[in-house]
Amino acid sequence: MASVTMKVEIVSRETIKPSSPTPSNLTTFQFSLLDQFFPATYIHSILFYPVKNDTNRHIDVKKRCHVLKTSLSKTLTMYYPFAGRIKNHISIDCTDEGATFIETRVNCLLSDVLRNPNFDQFKELQSLEVELPAATGTGTLLFVQANFFECGGLAIGVRLVHKIADATTFMTFMKIWASIAREADEVGHPELFAGAILFPPVVYKFPSMDDVPHIQDESCVLKRLLFTASSIDALKAKIASEGIEKPTRVESITALIWKCAMTASRSIKGTCSRPSSCTHAVNLRNRLSTPLSEYSFGNILTAIMTEFSETEIELQSLVLKLRKELKELNVNREEISNNMKKLLETTSSGKESGVVDAYYFSSWCRMSMYEADFGWGKPTWISFINFKAPNVASFVDTREGDGIEAWVSLREDVMAILEHNEELLSFASVNPSVI
Repeated sequence: MASVTMKVEIVSRETIKPSSPTPSNLTTFQFSLLDQFFPATYIHSILFYPVKNDTNRHIDVKKRCHVLKTSLSKTLTMYYPFAGRIKNHISIDCTDEGATFIETRVNCLLSDVLRNPNFDQFKELQSLEVELPAATGTGTLLFVQANFFECGGLAIGVRLVHKIADATTFMTFMKIWASIAREADEVGHPELFAGAILFPPVVYKFPSMDDVPHIQDESCVLKRLLFTASSIDALKAKIASEGIEKPTRVESITALIWKCAMTASRSIKGTCSRPSSCTHAVNLRNRLSTPLSEYSFGNILTAIMTEFSETEIELQSLVLKLRKELKELNVNREEISNNMKKLLETTSSGKESGVVDAYYFSSWCRMSMYEADFGWGKPTWISFINFKAPNVASFVDTREGDGIEAWVSLREDVMAILEHNEELLSFASVNPSVI
């Protein structure tokens, strides 16, 4: 079925500032050491809210926008760095310059979009005129776009700068904002300084991901792979062996996608031993000697990397390699710093040489994204856009919480082979309808 032609018309654009001014003693916010490694690019997501019944269908758009904007303003009082501007590699100026809020109208039904999602069109549901903060030091750190469909459905597109937010920070921000919007009895509070206390920044400028070439490849194709609870159980059972007890959902799906991508790339390159690497983001909050809560702010994460060059590709071998790296991960400040520097050097040299297929994985699972209820129900679906980056995969829980959607971006020739891989298709469906 062909996707519907979606047109998005901007109705208004305004700046939302914190409801209370940031105290003068808090106007300089320090990055943590881990923040310093991450780029001033954006992480993003779109939350889709359908019309539940005839009553909701007639909820006044102006009223909903008012709720979103006033609650965002209150939320920015707690998350005041999001309303600031990057000053340099050490800090943010928290002078309440604000976030951008855009209101639009969409010329179709939300059900038409969800029935056959077109990820290239989804970019219109987020702010298109985005200048990276690293470009001038004055760029907006947070963009919100409220898209109202003809049926009364709503899609909220959010872009948040990665320099001070990982997926967990993104999720807790959305959860707190939604709690304030629906006037919940209990509202969480961000722990803004946890990262910089544990991982103090360095004053000198060292190489970060901003210095690594970010490849944008227009030939890349994004596909959504749906793994149901039963198919994940079957995959875990296939991987489980004497040396691998209780494989996790994320490591099992990572190994499968990595294997299928390697197989596709090797068939194109005409070699059965082309080396490959797998880099996987690791949330540090629960791995520290004193664990941090989900409300700890910033980039509290690192990454592990493993390589594979053997001729025969077995899922068990890939899982064992991932587990070995994770087991050997040291979470003290010096080791984390050295680990990140090594990853940057390897990533940069690998991209420059082109002799290694480098794949990058991250997981948004177990992050309660579907709890973001602004007062008109929980989202029916959460999506990304086509980010046009090669060899990237992100995992998100399904609405029910027991399945996983893997958003995989590969070059078109590789994807053409991968999406017909029989082993992959025995566990996943490709771009199924959301409704």
